Amino acid sequence: MAEDKDLYDFFGSDFNSTKYFEGDKVVVGPAQKVTYFVDGSDAYANLNKLFISFQHVPTEKSVFFKAFITAFNEAYNCDWSSETVYGRADPIYMFKQTQRKITLAFKIPAASTSEAYENLGKVQQLVQFLYPSYSEVDNATTISQSPLVRMKVMNLLRNTNDRFNEMDKNYGYSALESADVTATGDELVDYSGLQTWQSHDGLLGVIDNLAVNHNLEGDDGAFVVGSNALLPKFIDLNLTFSPIHEHPLGWDENGIFAGDEDRTTGTGASKTLQQRLWPYGVKLKDPLELYSENSTAIDEALLLGSSNTDVREASEAAIANAAAAEAGLLSGLRAKITERKLEKAAEKAAEAATEVFESEEYAAAMAALEDL
Repeated sequence: MAEDKDLYDFFGSDFNSTKYFEGDKVVVGPAQKVTYFVDGSDAYANLNKLFISFQHVPTEKSVFFKAFITAFNEAYNCDWSSETVYGRADPIYMFKQTQRKITLAFKIPAASTSEAYENLGKVQQLVQFLYPSYSEVDNATTISQSPLVRMKVMNLLRNTNDRFNEMDKNYGYSALESADVTATGDELVDYSGLQTWQSHDGLLGVIDNLAVNHNLEGDDGAFVVGSNALLPKFIDLNLTFSPIHEHPLGWDENGIFAGDEDRTTGTGASKTLQQRLWPYGVKLKDPLELYSENSTAIDEALLLGSSNTDVREASEAAIANAAAAEAGLLSGLRAKITERKLEKAAEKAAEAATEVFESEEYAAAMAALEDL
């Protein structure tokens, strides 16, 4: 069954703008000239797996779109209840939950009538995913499954309850071995090795609303393919998605976020917890790793009873003191320079006065004053 899903995704995610042209041939012009059409976005999406996928959970059918994304926004809304107490300036807050909402908008351009036809069919399929499953379709009281959807936007939106290892449900770099990928030790390189493109690795949730704009009134218009038949050249999709996380979210008493028991080591005292790299799968290096050259000094400070905060504050204080000392030194130098300039100015003024007093003009002026 898993192989069938992968094959379904493999062929469903194959983008080919001439898929619905017979023999990949396009007939153009009044002379009915036959040419072959190639769209660069097909190759780019197929080669780099840059697409958006939706899987309908009840039927496990999926649909793929090229990632012409115009908006991708996440909102994390914390819900708190507050109680105002007499004489207290601030209310007392009690945490209730954090809710995540995702809005996605993307464009679906058509480079040919074949792609326009396929695009319209894919939008049709996505709209069908919004409806539930029934034991008897004509009986509204026989709903058997709600229309849950798995949505995947490359590495930015995916299920972090990884399917590399169905038994352990581990997420992170221990999953590399299960995926037959060799860890390099380079976080960025290994991060690219962890990414999967299959629709079943999408984030589980519900589509709250879906808006489809066929842009028939715009400059793009539509392909007229026959009598009373046209195909939009450019479709806009906007949707809101509410995730349903399949693993716990929150910190444990050991400072591990959304820890998951590693069932390969058993249970009880031997169990180990692995931090879940939610929601983007990014593993940052510990600051002590990045600054390993200072690890000895930091360890000594910690042994003396100082915390990381104390060490940082001491470093900041040392830097501030050095800056103040430097400022004081510069201030003193500036004062001395100013004093020296004033001294030189006074010396020049005295020299100028002496020259005046000793000049013949000054002596003649004084003699004239005496004659008066």
